[in-house]
Amino acid sequence: MIELSPELALLLLTLLCAALFVLGVQIFLVFGLWAVGFHALSPGFPVSNVSVLAFSELESFTYVAIPLFVLVGDLINRARISEEIIEFSRACIGWLPGSTGNTSIGCSAVFSAITGSNAATTASVGKALHPVMDREGYDDSYAAATIASGGIVGTVLPPSVLLIVYGVMYGVSVPDMFIAGIVPGIAILIGLVVVNTALSQRHDYGMDSSEFEFQARRVLKTAWEAKVGLGTIVILLGGIYVGLFTPSEAAAVAVFYILLSAVALGKITRLEQVVSATFTSLLLIGVILPIVVVAVAIQQNLSYLGIQDAVSEAILSLGEPWLIILAMMVIMLATGSVLASVPNIALTVPLLTPAAMELGLDPVTWAIIFIISDAIGFITPPYGLNLYIISGITDIDYMEVTYEALPYLAMLIGVWSLFFIFPELNVLA
Repeated sequence: MIELSPELALLLLTLLCAALFVLGVQIFLVFGLWAVGFHALSPGFPVSNVSVLAFSELESFTYVAIPLFVLVGDLINRARISEEIIEFSRACIGWLPGSTGNTSIGCSAVFSAITGSNAATTASVGKALHPVMDREGYDDSYAAATIASGGIVGTVLPPSVLLIVYGVMYGVSVPDMFIAGIVPGIAILIGLVVVNTALSQRHDYGMDSSEFEFQARRVLKTAWEAKVGLGTIVILLGGIYVGLFTPSEAAAVAVFYILLSAVALGKITRLEQVVSATFTSLLLIGVILPIVVVAVAIQQNLSYLGIQDAVSEAILSLGEPWLIILAMMVIMLATGSVLASVPNIALTVPLLTPAAMELGLDPVTWAIIFIISDAIGFITPPYGLNLYIISGITDIDYMEVTYEALPYLAMLIGVWSLFFIFPELNVLA
């Protein structure tokens, strides 16, 4: 019988997991196999430690906010409140050239401020507005890329689910991160609108739209019609900022508010609508929490192997601040393009945090900088979750959508670089 040394066995396990990842096996299963295998091969790490780690990581009450935020978004969809949000967004910025493209971006910002979910925003806006953009003469791939890019606003603007995950994992104040995400989120929103307006003028996209005059009366009218959705934003963000609610409590109150309002207005008339929305939110939390557990387990394993310290020392050895920033940006872009958002937070943040602290960044500012890089990963191949979502909804080739998203990607990297190099620009951090 051949006996393998622990080192060789670990190498073979790593190669097996890499092969499974390339073959498309779910990432939490790949990470879970590696984490459990590492514990089994390491005398100082009993396998039972994985269950202890899972319990200690998930006992945080703040995680309750994640399915509740998702439930808020699903209830809005079931009640067809999203249609009113679209009309409000069109009234606010749909008068600019590239009318419906800008409407999709503005709608993504409002919708994400309600749900905190990037994927839900992209899917909802894509289903509602891509056919409209197609009728207005937008190139199919460009319209899909615009919607996919607009979806990432929800990753940075509060109440972002990823900010909640980051805060729980690393002990950073979630309300403070919500506040700090406002300025970069608005900057990204403006950048997206500028890019779409410029490209729409160049290619005559959406020029047949009649909505080219800003009317304050129409803004007020559509705001009143969208009162349930906009009221949810006030409850969520206002309640958190003034200290009335924790994020979890605010999400619970928002769910109650939407249910009460939607039933009173006759928008939700069947129990089946509520049950279906609840089931969807439970499915999502069933995906996120296993990823959190295995990612934290791998983080512990990498620390035990000394990999985190080695990477941090290598970055800091570059000496010059601009070189350190450049190296960190390259690493964040690389990991964000191949890893899902939660594993990226769990695995990459510990590698780069020592360098970030050396640059004088406080924990909240560093969290926002990292989350922006995570957001960029949603439209960066080969991962590019938003690109996959919109490609599936519209049945447009993934690579065609990716190509059309390049101007938005360049703008996002530019905005991210500004907030990284000049963190004082984020006046609310």
